[in-house]
Amino acid sequence: MEVIQNVVYDTDYSGYVADGWYPLFKAPATEQKLGFFDKLLSGIFPSLFAKKWWTPTGAGMLAGKNKGALPENSEIKDKELRDQVKYLLELPDDQYNDQKLTSKMRAYIAETEKEYSTVINDYKSHIAPSYWEFKPTHYNVSGIFWKTYYAQSYPSYIDALRTRDIFSFHAKWDMSRFIFPEDDAAIQSMLKNRATQLKAEVRDAQQKGITLDMEVEQQYRDVEMIREKLTTREERYFENSFYINIYDDTEEKLKETGKKIEQKISWYGIRIKSAIQRMDEGFSSWLPLCTDELSISRSSVTSSLAWGFPFISNDMVSETGILYGINLHTGWLVIFDRYDGKLQNMNSVILATSGAGKSFTVKLEVLRYLINDIDVIIIDPENEYKSLCEKVGGTYVNIATNSQQYLNPFDIPPRIEDVEYGKWDLLRSQIMSLIGMIQILIWGCTPEEEALLDKALQSTYSLKWFSLEAENYEGKQPPIMGDLMNVLEWMEGGDRLALRLSKYVSGTFGKVFNNYTNIDINNKLTVISIRDLEDALKTPAMMNVLNWIWTKVRSHKKKRMLAVDEAWIMFQNETSAEFLFGLTKRARKYGLGITVISQDIEDFVKSKYGKPIISNCALQILLKQSTTSIKALNELLGLSEAEQRRLVSSSVGEGLIFAGNQHVGVKILASPEEKEFITTDVA
Repeated sequence: MEVIQNVVYDTDYSGYVADGWYPLFKAPATEQKLGFFDKLLSGIFPSLFAKKWWTPTGAGMLAGKNKGALPENSEIKDKELRDQVKYLLELPDDQYNDQKLTSKMRAYIAETEKEYSTVINDYKSHIAPSYWEFKPTHYNVSGIFWKTYYAQSYPSYIDALRTRDIFSFHAKWDMSRFIFPEDDAAIQSMLKNRATQLKAEVRDAQQKGITLDMEVEQQYRDVEMIREKLTTREERYFENSFYINIYDDTEEKLKETGKKIEQKISWYGIRIKSAIQRMDEGFSSWLPLCTDELSISRSSVTSSLAWGFPFISNDMVSETGILYGINLHTGWLVIFDRYDGKLQNMNSVILATSGAGKSFTVKLEVLRYLINDIDVIIIDPENEYKSLCEKVGGTYVNIATNSQQYLNPFDIPPRIEDVEYGKWDLLRSQIMSLIGMIQILIWGCTPEEEALLDKALQSTYSLKWFSLEAENYEGKQPPIMGDLMNVLEWMEGGDRLALRLSKYVSGTFGKVFNNYTNIDINNKLTVISIRDLEDALKTPAMMNVLNWIWTKVRSHKKKRMLAVDEAWIMFQNETSAEFLFGLTKRARKYGLGITVISQDIEDFVKSKYGKPIISNCALQILLKQSTTSIKALNELLGLSEAEQRRLVSSSVGEGLIFAGNQHVGVKILASPEEKEFITTDVA
């Protein structure tokens, strides 16, 4: 059979065809006799037997000889079979001919079609539901309950910005729309008739002195307005079908969701109804098959359709970054990158009441940014990050009176890579920082004492060969607090300052500020704990740590994150608050993102640097607040009433996240492995 097919497909019969289509039979010289069937056919089709090429049955024979296979196509003769078939199928219609397909090509096409059909059938078996059941009010597909709604009417105009709540409705639902353009001429004729009818009703009512329904007058104005805009091509006319499919695990939940979505959409004047007795058609209309089985449409113009394009929602999803949690408005994920350059800076602030999950949020953020190759430094006032630091192999530094780890506040900062310095710029900036920190230690000083302290600091550095004229201080050992106290003791009027500094040199707190630095932060994660410090030392110690970190950050630019937990400590003194504010303003230039964390909102309100610091944090995460703190927070951020209610009623780990102009409700999301990894073991 295969041999016969090859002969049929590969043989050129063009030599046997006359006039383009008819097979040529050669009539014999002798007179031919018509057989029974020939006579019968000649009586029925006389014109057919009048042709010269016709001969009686069995009397003729094919003229010529079998001329063999089709001539080879020079363009494809050296190509693979697949490429030959592709070439022929892509030919224009006027050049293509089925006779160019050889038996091998036809066999290849048949085999490909068979394989394609097999694959498609296999896919269908995977995606097809195991069963479905349609009822008058809902339907069940593989154990999931569904219900279809259609839009019965729309208002004349809907603001797209006002309808974002519809598309952000937090439930399991899908939407499908079918838009069919209409012939403007036919619509104009219909509208003209409708306008005439409405105008007649208005005139009739006026003549009879009847108070006309305002809806009729409004309809007349709408029709005239649409006619005018259609004429000027400002609007186009469409038939619009709008369907909503909701689904849930149980029939009871489905009914509850249905009531909620009906109420939500009705607020905007859109009336929806359940497609009772037509759920099967609603199911087909929802599938991505572009078939409107329900065919329930309403007339709309372009501006009326615009409310659904684009679908406006409160989603906060970027291509890069880390996962923060679930969007409470839409159910989507909140994925954001502080370091992608879309915001004005990389700073963030996290404000929450005690136990609301702010430390958990920071740990989760730290863990995920570490994976993105971001170095992280944490100032830990409560020892909450020690466990995480040990698990990831970070460096843990404990600053305390009984600790053997020290930070010398007199260390000269390293030179910044791309900054040109004068002869004593580095030393001058260091002396200015020291004056601020020492004022915190000795609880302030008079302008005269400040001038004396400045002179003493210059002398202290000079004794260690740190000259104001030197351009490089490498290889020299900086002084410590004891050296400054010795200089003050020998200066006129400096004995009182020396006495006030003595407790930080030879007194109870001597080890904290009077030792040479023996730690470094050259690790992916560095946690600096100040928990064991006395409350009186926490503010200057935190300032000293921040200043030391800042000098390290400026010396080598790269992406880093600095988390300052319990930042309210810095607001106990105006100098330290000002220093923190300065960091938030300058950090962006050096690739540093500062995370300010606090539970005491009132300290932010009382300090003149509280609101500026928050304003310099482009990313703001607000978790659960108490009824007393929400008022103070509202003074800082100007929250809406809905946002205030959400923050007060939020559960642990829930709140709001502000990124630029985007405001969304968020639930912090961690995997079970992450949760176990970062949760502090209280036991």
